[in-house]
Amino acid sequence: MPAEVLVMCSACGRPQSAARRRCAFCNAELPEAPLPSRSSPGTPVPSPPGFSPLALDLGNRRALAVNGEQLSFQGRPGGGPTLDVPWARVRRLEWRTRPYFEALGLLAFTVLGLLGAPTQAVRLLALVAGVIGLGLAALYRHHGLTLELDDGTRMQWPLGMALKGSARARGLEAARDTLADAGRMRGVPVAGSDA
Repeated sequence: MPAEVLVMCSACGRPQSAARRRCAFCNAELPEAPLPSRSSPGTPVPSPPGFSPLALDLGNRRALAVNGEQLSFQGRPGGGPTLDVPWARVRRLEWRTRPYFEALGLLAFTVLGLLGAPTQAVRLLALVAGVIGLGLAALYRHHGLTLELDDGTRMQWPLGMALKGSARARGLEAARDTLADAGRMRGVPVAGSDA
């Protein structure tokens, strides 16, 4: 995946393409070069021994890459700029997994259908909608990654949804394990919550 150089806006702190002159969010003038990391400029950060890089296709042209030098995320569905964060700037990581609670919104149709449906067919459809909502909430999980940087900034990367036990879910679990190993080798704590 092609890397794009990003700079942090000095006014609002959001990452921007270095090709821009002004921030897309607050219109402040952007710095001319990427902010330096804690390592000396031009010195590559060596990959820890025993560490294997991982590039994970998240679907819909989104990707997460973990290597010895940095974390990269292309997160906008349908493509967009790649966010690259050097390991030297990462203070803490948190991987979050939660049920697909949004599907429980279908239960509202169930309640409305059962209480006020004029026909038996509408009641049956309302009941089916509720069962589908419960099934989706039970079977699918949302995955996300939060990065806490050395300046206190928190970046949230939505990694997408996966069916429990699917190949995509196994890929996301492999990414979580690789990320935990990379963090451990660099002294970066990786917290995880799995609902």
